[in-house]
Order: sequence, then C-alpha cells, then structure tokens
Amino acid sequence: MAIIFVLICHSYSGDPLNGSFKEELYLVVRQIVTCAVPIFLAESGFFLANKHFSNRIEFFNFWSMHSFRIWLPMVVWSIPLFFIREHENPILSIVYLLLGGYSIYYFITLIIQYYAMQPLFGRITRVGVILSLVLTALCLSIDNYYTSIQGHHISLFIECAPFVMWMAYPAIGYYIGKNGRKYKVYPWLIIMTLGLVACVFETKWLYGYHENGIGATKISALIFSFSAIIVLFNEKTQKFFKSDSLWYSALVKVGEISFGIYLIHKYFLDFIIAPVINDTLLRALLTLLLSVAFILFFKKIFPDKFLQMFGFR
Repeated sequence: MAIIFVLICHSYSGDPLNGSFKEELYLVVRQIVTCAVPIFLAESGFFLANKHFSNRIEFFNFWSMHSFRIWLPMVVWSIPLFFIREHENPILSIVYLLLGGYSIYYFITLIIQYYAMQPLFGRITRVGVILSLVLTALCLSIDNYYTSIQGHHISLFIECAPFVMWMAYPAIGYYIGKNGRKYKVYPWLIIMTLGLVACVFETKWLYGYHENGIGATKISALIFSFSAIIVLFNEKTQKFFKSDSLWYSALVKVGEISFGIYLIHKYFLDFIIAPVINDTLLRALLTLLLSVAFILFFKKIFPDKFLQMFGFR
C-alpha cells in the first residue's frame, strides 16, 4: 500500500483553501497518504531489526552490497533527467546525480544512510525511540519555519535527504521488530485520528503563507505517521487486512515491484499524465497502471541480468 500512497502524494493537484467538498476530501486523502515515506522507512527498520553481524567486515559487506543494489538503478534513472536539464556547472551536476539529487531520489540516499546506522538502530530502546522522535520533531519544526512560514526555497534533496529529518520512523520500525507486534493498538488509533485532523488544519494554516506545507515535513504529520505505523504494524491489524481476495493478491503483486514503480513513476506522471489530467486520484491510477505495464513488459523482453540494474528485479 505504501507505494500507492506515494503515487497519490505525487499526483495531488488540489487547493487546500478552496473549500469545496471535493477539495476537502482530496485534502484529507492527501494527508492520509502522507505516511507513505515513513512507512517505507519503518518497514526497512522492521526487517533489519534482528540482523546481526559478527564483525565490521561482515557489516561493511552488507552495507555496500545493499546500498549498491539500490544506488545503481537510481543513477540509471537519473541520467535522462541530467540530459533534459541545463547545467551551470556540469561537474557539480554529476555529483548531484550520483548523490540522488534529481527528482525524488533523495530517498535512496536516505536509505543508504540508515543502512550505515544499522548497528546503532539494532540496539534501540524505548528511550532511543523517544530521543529519535524529539530529534525529528525539532528538525521538522526548523524546516517548517524556514520553508513554509518564511517562504525560503530549498531543493527536495537538501530538505529531505539528511537522516535527522526522519529518524523517528526507522527507530520505531526497529523497536517493533525487536520487541514484537503484540501491544494495545486502541490508544494509538485515537492519536492517529487526532493527528490526521491536525494534519488537515496545519496544512491549511501553512498553505496560507506561501502555498507550502502539504507534505510529511510538519509536526502533525509526524504525530499521524508515527502512530499510523504503530497501528499498521500491530499483529491484529496485519491479520485484519490479510485475505485471499483478488484485491489483496493484486496489492501483493504491486508490492513485489514497488521499487521499480518508485523509480519510474514520475516519468509517466510528469511528462504524460499531469499535463493533461488534473484529478488527483485519476492521475495516481493511470500512473500506477502505466508503471506496472512498463515493468511487466520490460521483464518480458530483457534478460534477468539487466533487471537489477534498472531496479525491476
């Protein structure tokens, strides 16, 4: 579901201050899916929580192998964007490309940083989660004041690639992975609901300054996303959503190619769909369909050795 949430995030074309029923509905939907990146980060931590290394060499091999596996496809899909744009300093632009500075590829740099921090997160305690939460809240507050209230513009990479901006999410993922998924979920359902309501109102407030504040980099989104992760990762929640239905099987199949969808969907959205379609959900649906069709076609005609390089394996 997280990759579908990402598509809806990037497809959003509404006006939070419009006031019509449709715009209000889409604003609520947009705030619900704002937990997309936090969920991905928490999942990463959850699945690595019980990974142990006997020595530094073993850890370095793990870090370098996993990092290269996601870094190479990011570079491959950044190259077309490099040639589309004009460059005042081509050397710096190449460095920017290699670091994940184009489009939404900051996420790759972010994950590589968190891979490097696995030994630290592997010893996470409840106090560590709280400290990570406080650090994230502090960074979001500073960023929000500088960008949304004062109106300064910084690139998505500079704003979102530093690991301190999202520390709370891998931290809670590691903590749940180490301590289990059996816990009371109802208090967090209440916090999640209140956080979502706060997201809607904070977005309206921030948008009134410089038409910013829609996404995940705000305090209310931290409260909502953090509690949503705890709710979604709960054992009972997992059992509730799991089924043998066709829609669940389709979601699983989409999840299996989610990394590829993440890498290519902005090409379809920005260059084909967004210029002609304005509706948020229709944009997201068509982007998903085109991305899935492209990946399935690619996997049919190209041998397996090319799939990993393009992020489709």
